[in-house]
Amino acid sequence: MPAWPNNAVISRNESSVTRPVVWLRGPPTWAPISSGGFALVTVGAGVGCGMSVHGRVVSGAFGVSGELGHLPVSGTERVCTCGNTGCVEAVASTQAIVDQVWEQTGNATLSLVGAVRLARSRDAAAREVFTQAGRALGLGIASVANLIGPERIIISGEGVAAYDLFSDEIRRTFADQAFGAAAGCELLVRPLPFEAWARGGAAMAAHRLFAPPPGRSGGAASR
Repeated sequence: MPAWPNNAVISRNESSVTRPVVWLRGPPTWAPISSGGFALVTVGAGVGCGMSVHGRVVSGAFGVSGELGHLPVSGTERVCTCGNTGCVEAVASTQAIVDQVWEQTGNATLSLVGAVRLARSRDAAAREVFTQAGRALGLGIASVANLIGPERIIISGEGVAAYDLFSDEIRRTFADQAFGAAAGCELLVRPLPFEAWARGGAAMAAHRLFAPPPGRSGGAASR
């Protein structure tokens, strides 16, 4: 595990588990995904963003970095769940999309599946909702590229099931708003199963538990 070079995790755990313990070593980087920094944008019930710069996850001083969903974007005054207006999430979260299709069609029984089906059937009002969602996401993603200059940005989450409906607008808006060399940032779509999110959460929790404090080369178990 990253940053645990001297911790006696194996000896402490092998005696208490019934399955073989596998010890993984390696630097705390995301090199298989990108050696030049990357961001992961999630689209679903909310819109979030995780960022890695020089192989380190960016958490910020207050642990709230990457709140892409609450970045204000022009062209909308919709009220967000946070109470502010004009947030990316107020336009592009799955519930926001469903609400807007309801408003445009008058069909309050629609689910997200129904909204997607309607848009794919070439309903103009429903397609416009997805287009505006794509624009808001494109503005937010371009802001990430302009701020941290990642090599690539990965788009994931349950919302990517409808990616075909707003992909063109995301890429068009991104191309218009990304500044200079930031426009060379690669945009990837990568649907991830629940197990991948669970593994990531477990890895982060374990890393926080065992990583050495700043300025120290070993963790608590090495003393």
